Amino acid sequence: MKLIFFVILGLLLFINAELSGSIVNTKHNLSSAIIPDMNRTILAQTEQEVCVFCHIPHVSRPVGKPLWNRSMPTTNYDMYDSTYLRRLGYPALETDLGTDNDTPGALSRQCLSCHDGTIAVGSVYKLRRVFMGTDKIAMDGVDGSGFIPAGAAGLIGTDLSVHHPVGVEYTTTLEAVDVVFDTGTRTAELLDPPTSPLKLYEYASYPEKKYVECSSCHDPHKEAANAGGESNKFLHVSSGTTLAENIVTTCISCHSKREGIAGADNPHNLLTDAYTTDGLAAEYGTAALNEFYCVNCHTPHNAQSGQAYLQRKVEQNTCYMGASDDRTTAPCHGTGSILASTKEIETVLNRSNGHGMVNDQDGVHTNLDTLYGTDITRFPADTKGLSFIDSKHVECVDCHNPHKVAANKHVADADMYPTTPTNLVSPVLQGVNGVEPIWPTEWIQPTTFTTMESAEKEYQICLKCHSYWGLGSAIWGVNTGGHETQDLATRIPLTDVAWEMNKNNKSGHPVVFSANERPNSTVPKALDALQLLDPWITGRGANTMYCSDCHGAEDETGVDPKGPHGSDQPFMLKGTNTSWPTKPGVTTLYDLDDIDTSGDNFLFCKNCHDLTYPHKEWGGQMATENFNCVTCHVAIPHGSQVSRLIGYKNFPAPYNYGGNSLQISLFKKNPIGVEVGDFDTGRVYDADGGGGGCRGGACHADNAGGYDALSVTP
Repeated sequence: MKLIFFVILGLLLFINAELSGSIVNTKHNLSSAIIPDMNRTILAQTEQEVCVFCHIPHVSRPVGKPLWNRSMPTTNYDMYDSTYLRRLGYPALETDLGTDNDTPGALSRQCLSCHDGTIAVGSVYKLRRVFMGTDKIAMDGVDGSGFIPAGAAGLIGTDLSVHHPVGVEYTTTLEAVDVVFDTGTRTAELLDPPTSPLKLYEYASYPEKKYVECSSCHDPHKEAANAGGESNKFLHVSSGTTLAENIVTTCISCHSKREGIAGADNPHNLLTDAYTTDGLAAEYGTAALNEFYCVNCHTPHNAQSGQAYLQRKVEQNTCYMGASDDRTTAPCHGTGSILASTKEIETVLNRSNGHGMVNDQDGVHTNLDTLYGTDITRFPADTKGLSFIDSKHVECVDCHNPHKVAANKHVADADMYPTTPTNLVSPVLQGVNGVEPIWPTEWIQPTTFTTMESAEKEYQICLKCHSYWGLGSAIWGVNTGGHETQDLATRIPLTDVAWEMNKNNKSGHPVVFSANERPNSTVPKALDALQLLDPWITGRGANTMYCSDCHGAEDETGVDPKGPHGSDQPFMLKGTNTSWPTKPGVTTLYDLDDIDTSGDNFLFCKNCHDLTYPHKEWGGQMATENFNCVTCHVAIPHGSQVSRLIGYKNFPAPYNYGGNSLQISLFKKNPIGVEVGDFDTGRVYDADGGGGGCRGGACHADNAGGYDALSVTP
C-alpha cells in the first residue's frame, strides 16, 4: 500500500512536470529537498514530499480540487470594490462561491489557504495515511504560528481590495447604468473571450457564468524564469523576455486597452526614458517607461489602499511618479522628473492659479464622475459626482485619457497658436468624456446637456466644470455657489462659460461657434482683417478656437508644458501679453494710450488683435480721453448679449469691472455700406452718431435707432 502511495505521488509529480513545467524548481516546492540555485525562504525542516502540501491521492477535502489536502480559509475578506464597476451595474459576488459571504471563489481560496496568512503553511489534512488534526509539518521561514510571515513577498493578506478582483464574474455586456452617455458608450472594456493562455472558471450553481480566480492569471505549478533570469511570478504568460512584458501581456489578454496604450503616437509607448529607482530593473527585467506599459500606473497586487483601478499611488501621484517611489527617479510628470522639463506637469499645477489648486480630494475620484453633474441623481448614491456643491475636484483623467492619449497637440511646440484655427479635440485630449449644452435663447443659462463618451471638441471637456453641469445655478452669468478664481488678489467669482458662449448671444469669442454661425449677430459678423493678427486673419468669420488658445502656462513656447494646467498669471492668461484688465503689478486699468506702447504693456488682447483699429487712429474723442478698455468691453470677454463684446453700464460685476467701469448705454455696429474716416466698411464703430455708435454718460448723448438692447434686465 505504501508503495502504491508513493507511485501515485510520483506519477502526479511527473504529470505536473510534463504538462505544466516542474513545480520542483519553483518556490511552491516547500519540501526540504536541496534545489540548486533556488532562493527558497519558506520550506519544510524535514519533509521531502512536494505535492503533499496541496494534494492527497485519497480522502481529499470535500471543497477544493484536484484532490485537495488543505483546509479552506473561512475568513470574511475585504473584497475589491470599484465605483466604476458598480456604475456599470456589475454583478455582486455570488454568495455560494465561498463558504461565507464576502469570500472569493473556491479556486482562489485554495491559494489563500497559504497566502492570506490565516492558516499555517504546514497545516495539511493528511500525511502518509495519518490524519494531522492540529499537527503541522514543521517549517522554516514562517512566523511563530506557522503562517506566512509579515513582509513576505507572497503574503496577500485578508484585504483583497488592493489586489486584482477574484471570484468576480467576467462579462462584456455591461454599460453604465442609471445615467448613460447620450453619445457613445463606456463598458468594462474586456475582450470576449480572453486571449489564451488566460483561463476563466465555472461553478456548478452558475453554469452560464464565468469567473476570474487566482489561477486565471497564475499557474501554481510553473514559474519558469524569463530570459533575464528573474521570477515570472507563476504567470501563465511566460513568452516575454521580461516580467514587465509578461505582466502587460497578461493584462491585455482580458483588458482591451492595448490599441490605445500601444498606439503609434501614445507617449506612454514611445518614451524610452528609464526609471533610475533601485530594484525596479531587477524585479521587472527592464526599467524603460515604454516597456512598463500598464505597470507604470497599475499593479495587480498591493495597490495603494483606497485607490480605484489598482493604481500604484493616489490619483495624481501616479502620474507624477509612475512605478517609482520618488519623483526624481521617474520619467513621469512630477517635479524633478528625469524627463525634459516640458513634461513636468506638477510644477505648473502648483502655481498660484490653475487646476492643481482644486486637486484636494484624494481618493474620491473615478472617471465616470463627470456623468453626474448638477441635479443628476448619483449611482450608487454614496459616490461622488462633478457638482461643485460637494464634489469639487480635478484630476488628470478629467482632461486626459492615458490609454488613448497621443503625443501630438493642436499647436506646434515652438508656437503659441495653431497654424489652422479649430476647436476640434486634439490628440492629447482624445478619448475624454465631455458635455454639449442644449443651447437656449439669448443670454440664458444652459441647464440641459448631451453627455459624450468621447468629446469631439475641446470646450466640451472644459464645460464639464465651467457650466451648470459642474457649477450649478447662476444669476446673470455669475455662479451663486460662492466659487471664485484661484487668484488671491482678485477673487473674481466664477461665471458660467456655457452661458457666455451661447450661440444665440450677440457676440462671443468663437470657441463654440464661429462668428458667422451666430444667428442673432448683426452684419458684419466677422471682424475686419486689419483688426486681427495671424493666424486668425485667414478664415476670419469661419474660424473657431480653443479655450487653451487663451488659457495656459506662461512660457508655452519654452519650458512650460502646453495647456491650462496652471500659471502665476491671473486667469491663466497666456502669450506674449498676459494681463487683463489691469496693468501688471498695479490696479490701474488699461486705457487707450497703453496700446501704443509696443512690447512692454502686456495687454492681453494684443496677442491676437491689432488694437489701433478702430479705437484710436481715426482721431475720435476716445484718442484723447484715455478711456479704459473696460469702459466699453465686458471684463470677462467670453461673450455678451451686445455686439463686439460691448457691455452696458447696468451690467453687474464681474462683467462690469468693479461694478462701475462700464459707461455705455446703447451700442450698434457700423453697418455695411457706410464708410467712416479713412477705413473700410464695417471695420470701425462710429462715435458721432452716423452709421453706428455708442450712447452713454461718458460717451455720446444721442444717436439714431437700431442699437443692441438688453434682452435680460440684470
